[in-house]
Amino acid sequence: MGLGKTIQVLSLLLIQKRKKIDRKPSLLVAPASLLSNWSAEIERFAPDLNAKIVHSSAMTAEDLKQFTADELFGLDLAITSYGSLQRLAVLGETYWRFVVLDEAQAIKNPNAKQTRAVKALKAEARIALTGTPVENHLGDLWSIFDFINPGLLGTGKEFSRYTKALSDRPHNPYGPLRDLVGPYILRR
Repeated sequence: MGLGKTIQVLSLLLIQKRKKIDRKPSLLVAPASLLSNWSAEIERFAPDLNAKIVHSSAMTAEDLKQFTADELFGLDLAITSYGSLQRLAVLGETYWRFVVLDEAQAIKNPNAKQTRAVKALKAEARIALTGTPVENHLGDLWSIFDFINPGLLGTGKEFSRYTKALSDRPHNPYGPLRDLVGPYILRR
């Protein structure tokens, strides 16, 4: 918390908007409790972004039900929750510029429906924001990396065997894993 993740993503989106080349919208998926925070941060730091919250807290049930891909045209950013992503087929059918996950540890369980819905999203680039990439075990990290760079850490089983072998090393056991994922992680 308070590391500037939101501001960095908004800066990236503003840079993309100013390039005026790839006008595809981006998608932000966050816990429902953070949607209003994102809206406030956009208003404060990036008011030039054309953003829309696609969620029952900001739209009527009827508007959500009738929401189409045409309504994404001209948007810089669509913002939704992990739960809404599963219910709104149009979000899964759209090809996004960026898909950004806030509190990305929400996809730590690779077998959960919301994880499968997130990993099925189509995008040019994917970003995972989290202050806690490992909550319970290293498999949490694998699931996040399987979203941002599928295959980098192998399959879940391969990764599990790899980390088991690392844990048996006497000195700096997880150093090789740190070296592997380091280029993909921005730490503050």
